[in-house]
Amino acid sequence: MLTYLCNKASFYYKGKYMEGYNIYNIILLVYFSIVITGIFLGAGKNRTIIVFRDYDDLGLTFLIPTSLFGIIFIFHMLGGSPNFSVPLAIIVAFILFCIMVKNTYIDNDRVIWKVLMALMTKLPLAFLWVINLISLIKPSGQTARQRRESRANALLILAIITPIIGLLVADKSGALFNPKQWIKGKRIGSIRNHI
Repeated sequence: MLTYLCNKASFYYKGKYMEGYNIYNIILLVYFSIVITGIFLGAGKNRTIIVFRDYDDLGLTFLIPTSLFGIIFIFHMLGGSPNFSVPLAIIVAFILFCIMVKNTYIDNDRVIWKVLMALMTKLPLAFLWVINLISLIKPSGQTARQRRESRANALLILAIITPIIGLLVADKSGALFNPKQWIKGKRIGSIRNHI
């Protein structure tokens, strides 16, 4: 009887209703839905969660994937062993992650569901942004056409998620990482006033 039920369930899982879906796609779809929900809850004037408190929090979050990839890359370029660079990169990224979790916990009034939603929103956006920036600078592909397409895809993704990330910053200030300070004094017109 149990074998019959398992075969029947397997038929429905593999049947036309689930055609093209596997467990990986379903998990990815659920996680993508959580990120989209986090974006809607963290954007605007009536935000429910604080995804990025200020530009310093944004910089700390982006430093996690940057340090992870950067340390491995620098050790590789200097001829260092991956047996040393990978653990070092993981330790540095984990320390930065712990600092980010503590700050996010405080920013979201110590409410666990808000903290989890903010973390599940900010980390994928940071990794996606950094990976696409790397792909924009050093595109993958063997031919010039493949590299051009890779660079165009990275630029498109950056053009979409960069304004979304800007909307998720609650306080448009920062002492260490502040885009307003980068363009201060330059003739950019009204762009400087709206960042």
